[in-house]
Parts: sequence; C-alpha cells; structure tokens
Amino acid sequence: MKKQSKKVKDGRETPKPASPLGIFFKLGDKVTGGDPERKMNFDYCMLWIIFLAFSFVFLGNLYNFFFDGYHLSHLGWALFGMAIMWFQYFNLKNFYHMREYQKENKNKTKVTVEKKEKELESIEEMLEGFK
Repeated sequence: MKKQSKKVKDGRETPKPASPLGIFFKLGDKVTGGDPERKMNFDYCMLWIIFLAFSFVFLGNLYNFFFDGYHLSHLGWALFGMAIMWFQYFNLKNFYHMREYQKENKNKTKVTVEKKEKELESIEEMLEGFK
C-alpha cells in the first residue's frame, strides 16, 4: 500500500523525502552539471586515473614477485593489474577517438550554423514572397 502525501492548506502536496539512492545518483549531475560533454571529459580523466592506478599495482606486484622470493600471490596480482590495464587501455583509446570526433563535429556544426544564418533572408525579402 502506497502512502499518500499530505496536502497543505493551499492544495499543494508536500514533497516526499528523496531516497538515498536518488541522492546518490544526483551526485553525478553536481559534478558534471548535466552537460554530456563535461561528463565525457570527467569520465576520460577518471579512466586515466584507473589506468595509472592499476599500472602501479602491476609494476609493484611484478617488482615484489622478482625481488621478494617469487611468491605466486604477487604474480597473480600483477596479472590481475595487467588485465585491468588491458581493458582500460582500449577504453581510453575509444574515449580519445570519441572526443576527437566530437571536437571535429562541433567545429563543423558551428560553420554550418554560421552559413545558415548568413543565408537567411531579410524581412522585406520574405514579405515579397507573399505578393
């Protein structure tokens, strides 16, 4: 059974409190401001951070494997870091190409919008078309 929201004296409903999950997902809009281009740039930076972090995990565990007695746990974590780096590399590559494509299209749309604005007729020319 759903709870009915209470009505205030002037007929408006009182707002329901936001759920914790809703608040969590709204945090992303605070970071990016709801702008998809800004979100893409933020995601690209985060992918670099993850890639670099797992690079250090890989290198650290590989170093520990060779210089700390050949423990297989170090080799396992090094392989895990390498696998994550592999996937992150291709994600970074795809993001890079997407950003370049978006920059090219952004410049093309600016040029076409400027051309269309120049091609517009004056009010007098449009009125002559009705005569």
